[in-house]
Amino acid sequence: MKKILFLFIASLLLQSCDDGDIIVTTFNFDDAELKNCGGVGNYVFYKVNPDALESLSLRLGTMDSIYKPSGTRVFTLNGTSNFVNYRTYDGALGTSYFCSSIPPTSPNVTVDYIAASGTVDFVVTFVYDDFDGLPTDSEESGDTDGDGLPNIYDLDDDGDNVPTVRELDDGVPRDSDGDGIPDHLDPDDDNDGVLTRDEDKDGDLDPTNDVTDSSVGPDYLNAAVANDYDINRYRVHTYKIYKSVNITLKNLVLVKGEEEITQETINMGAIENVEIKDKTIRPEFLP
Repeated sequence: MKKILFLFIASLLLQSCDDGDIIVTTFNFDDAELKNCGGVGNYVFYKVNPDALESLSLRLGTMDSIYKPSGTRVFTLNGTSNFVNYRTYDGALGTSYFCSSIPPTSPNVTVDYIAASGTVDFVVTFVYDDFDGLPTDSEESGDTDGDGLPNIYDLDDDGDNVPTVRELDDGVPRDSDGDGIPDHLDPDDDNDGVLTRDEDKDGDLDPTNDVTDSSVGPDYLNAAVANDYDINRYRVHTYKIYKSVNITLKNLVLVKGEEEITQETINMGAIENVEIKDKTIRPEFLP
């Protein structure tokens, strides 16, 4: 089940010194959405305040996928490959201003600060969806069937080759044999001594279509039929990974000529589902 990330982006109050004068500038990006474009070698994240004709942008020149590992990575700003810009303009920005392969000629930049130092906390969060009909936070922890896929992204939690979603009644776990173990966690759904996975006469890795007595239903739910066909493969599993990011700038020093703006922390915000990956795998069968 996908989760929704909520974020609050505070107005940024920055101070700089120029020949002893204190310049106070309010960057108002409260209502600005954090957006992104680019890819390996040129990742771009930016926010635009169209009312004040200003932008705050981050470029990361890393040559690997920044969305692949979950957790926190820290990037150092160096003013060249990794840098932050605060800019103001003499006109409105087009929708492709930050993402165009050809640098735009307008609007003109009227103020341009670039980060000479600081760090970026880049937090990547993964949310898995195996479409098994169960909310992620209600699934059993661990790997019930030992197939190497945690229950949160295992579409067949008990490894019986019957997808979990087919072992629910309107989203409620079913217990066909009344043994106190719900079918989606019970490897022997009719308690006849033969594993559900092995009651697959045609060997197509789908026990639901093997029926000896149509008045009862599939053999794996018919305790009177207990034929063991020794199935030693799992069906192919698919799931999605929804990746979200949260970006925080720390100890930022923005420079324009002799002027410097320092800020201890700037929360640029978050992007939900910045990358979505489809995964397909056949778990290894371990007898």
